[in-house]
Amino acid sequence: MSEQIPPQGLRASNSDRERVLKVLREAATDGRLDLDEFQERSDRAQEARTLGDLPPLTADLLPAQEQPIRLDHQPALGVFGTAVRRGRWVAYPGDLVLAVAGRVEVDMREALLLHGHHRMTVTAVLGRVEILVPDGVEVRVNGRSVLGTRGTTARRSDLSDPPVLEINGFSLLGTVRVKAPRRPFLGRLRRRERRPGIGS
Repeated sequence: MSEQIPPQGLRASNSDRERVLKVLREAATDGRLDLDEFQERSDRAQEARTLGDLPPLTADLLPAQEQPIRLDHQPALGVFGTAVRRGRWVAYPGDLVLAVAGRVEVDMREALLLHGHHRMTVTAVLGRVEILVPDGVEVRVNGRSVLGTRGTTARRSDLSDPPVLEINGFSLLGTVRVKAPRRPFLGRLRRRERRPGIGS
């Protein structure tokens, strides 16, 4: 992906447009949009060519953290509370995730990565951070932990050139855990059967 194109200028996909249309339909159903507004915004969503065309259509319908398309560059902060980031959002280089006596959940399964090697600073102080990644991502958990834990359940990727998620930061009496989908039992069994045994 070209580094010259900002997220707002990237081409929108059919699934991106459908996310916005779903919000518009719900808003029309419960009366937040009248039929004329719904039709006008729906037409604009279906004609949208870039990601930047979509957020204005739902900006006044949902809180920022619930928007179907998020292009803003904001840290995920769980300070004496809970913060959740999920859905279609842009993962900017150097993203900051911080949990202080709180909890943060970051779901990257539908996130848009601007680079194949994505670095995040993830810190947990008396708190917990859970990061969900899709299968095939290579996860590298770095940083220091003092009376806390940092780790991942992600397996080594089978791809020749996998996307990389690098986690830096530190944990103080806190937990940072990166989770990947569990491989189906039969898939794990076949994978295990393919491994050469002792003496093979």
